[in-house]
Amino acid sequence: MKKQAKSKPDFHSSIKSKLIGISILLLIVPMIVIGMTSYQKSSTSLEQIGKTNLQNSVEFTLATIEAYNSEVSKGTISLESAQEKVKGIILGEKNGDGTRKINASIDLGENGYMIVYSQEGTRIAHPSKEGASAWDDEDENGIKFAQEMIKIANNGGGFTFYNSALPNNKEQIEEKVSYSKVDPNWEWVVTASTYMTDFNQPATELFNIILIVSGISIILGVIIIWFSANLITKPILKVTEQMGYLANGDLTKELLLIKSKDEISRLADAMNLLHKNLRNSMKKVSETSETLTSHSEELSQSADEVKMGSEQVASTVQELAAGSETQANNASDLASVMNTFVETVQEANESGLRIEGNSKAVLSMTSDGAELMKQSIQQMEKIHSIVNESVEKVAGLDKQSQEISNLVTVIKDVADQTNLLALNAAIEAARAGEHGKGFAVVADEVRKLAEQVSNSVTDITGIVDNIQKETFIVSDSLKVGYKEVELGKTQIESTGETFEGISVAVTEMVNSITTIGKNLSEISASTQEMNSSVVEIASVSEESAAGIEQTSASVQQTSSIMEEVAGSSKHLANLAEELNTLVREFKL
Repeated sequence: MKKQAKSKPDFHSSIKSKLIGISILLLIVPMIVIGMTSYQKSSTSLEQIGKTNLQNSVEFTLATIEAYNSEVSKGTISLESAQEKVKGIILGEKNGDGTRKINASIDLGENGYMIVYSQEGTRIAHPSKEGASAWDDEDENGIKFAQEMIKIANNGGGFTFYNSALPNNKEQIEEKVSYSKVDPNWEWVVTASTYMTDFNQPATELFNIILIVSGISIILGVIIIWFSANLITKPILKVTEQMGYLANGDLTKELLLIKSKDEISRLADAMNLLHKNLRNSMKKVSETSETLTSHSEELSQSADEVKMGSEQVASTVQELAAGSETQANNASDLASVMNTFVETVQEANESGLRIEGNSKAVLSMTSDGAELMKQSIQQMEKIHSIVNESVEKVAGLDKQSQEISNLVTVIKDVADQTNLLALNAAIEAARAGEHGKGFAVVADEVRKLAEQVSNSVTDITGIVDNIQKETFIVSDSLKVGYKEVELGKTQIESTGETFEGISVAVTEMVNSITTIGKNLSEISASTQEMNSSVVEIASVSEESAAGIEQTSASVQQTSSIMEEVAGSSKHLANLAEELNTLVREFKL
């Protein structure tokens, strides 16, 4: 049996790496999508809220101007006092150095404040530059923002975007947004201004928190996925290693001990049963082959002894023939020759009895060998049944993986139906108008979740397909083993048929030896009659000659049969040695 080198599986092509890769991908992608979506939505919402706040602040200032202008019209307050009151409300009271403290009750962000321009670009109200002209001021892109704001304000109001240094850090340039609108009473260009970073600060903080939480979740997820993948792949690696030992004929390894109760555990149990039964069967085959070798050697030795006895009988028969001729030619020496002949016949008779006993012993050993061969055939049939059962169990595992594929298909159908329901819900929300916006957002999230589930189901389907392919490979390996067992079964059955042929040949040999014994008994009786009556010497000599010829033929036949027995026993010994060689390839 050829030994196959054990190669450690490449991590990148292993089931463990695939499980870890897919799980990490399924963990990271949703987090990235959720983080980016949350940041974009919160940033957009905060920006819209900030713009609304700027617009409301301007409208509040215009309303305040309208109120004070009414007082001016009534004559209860002068125009200058009314204008100063408005400046104090939107910014604060004027300090001795001409600056104004920003009114904290008007929240325009950390760096936002109110500004009032004249139609000529003079800062009528400003925290630090009140009275200075901003008409020619421009940002790094060449935008004259004061002129833009006055222009937009005269066209009904709107937003202006430009770049400006932060108040507390002149080196840092950020995008600034302003909302401007003209007061029809005093022709002031009322402006609420702040930086975009003030709008997006909460969204940025939220995004940083999401990044931190996602990073921690990914690290914990990788650790959990790693241990989970180990729990799944370690038993599979053990089963694969054990199957490699079995394929190499090494049956000395301990049985696998897997504590789980899943399909892998059942596969390991089935392989353990195969391992145990195969080892027991190989031990019995080894013992039987050794016994067969021993019996074949004994049979060969007995055949040699019987052959030697036959040769001795042949020699004795030749001596009897010579004595008969001398007896016929010389009657005077008949008595002396007859005495010698009687002794020789008695020895031949005793040798025939010994040969008959040895032949019966050979027949008994041949019967025992045939019985042992029947037991070997039964053991091979058990191995045949066990391997066949293993093939059926692997086929059952393939069927279960197919059922998993069917369940995954059902899950995908449910995800697709959920996606369709989410689309219908979004359509209904759109029909509901303003009241259905919140429900539309939820429906969109449900649709995205359904798409993620559908994508995950596709990945799971790929994993199940890989498992089915691996199961198909194991099934092919078992089928190859099944064919090898069938070949061994055929060889043992052929050996059994050879034993049956040997048994028939030995039976014929015993019958022939029995015939020889009977003939020798007849010769003994004839010699006694010749010894009692010399008158019948001629007649007895003729009968003796005929008996000697018959005995010679029987001895020759016996010698030929014993040569066949010796050849068959040697062939049996060779077959037994071949069987031993096959069994030694297994480590028990």
